[in-house]
Amino acid sequence: MTAPLVIQRLALAEIFAHAREAAPDECCGVVVERGGHDEVWRMRNVQDDLHAHDPVMHPRTARTAYALGRQDIERLDAAAPKVIYHSHTKNGAYFSGEDRARAMFMDEPMYPRVAYLVVSDARIPDEAKAFRWDPEQADFVEIAIETA
Repeated sequence: MTAPLVIQRLALAEIFAHAREAAPDECCGVVVERGGHDEVWRMRNVQDDLHAHDPVMHPRTARTAYALGRQDIERLDAAAPKVIYHSHTKNGAYFSGEDRARAMFMDEPMYPRVAYLVVSDARIPDEAKAFRWDPEQADFVEIAIETA
């Protein structure tokens, strides 16, 4: 069984606040652990920029998708994140096929030890679900969320 995501309550509350502020667009960011505390790093959703530049290649806007910019990806890579998060604004918290595709590279997870957290208020206030790569199932599976 895959280990649960343990996240501090204040960090989770900050992620929900970010999602509410970004609505109706999706938000995105990471959580890194520093000195025993979870730090939330809000990142810019560049999906609208991608869509504006090439709507055929990127048909979705920030209302239904998220993408991190190059600088944020470099920052994420240097930080060894604990969590990559984003919000769903319409259909609740779940790990969509699009989410899975963005988490993969060449049929392998880009960050196999990172938990992916999806938050939403679309159906249930403060809904959150976490997912992590399970090598035995060769897929992302839902994991429990424990707040500290």
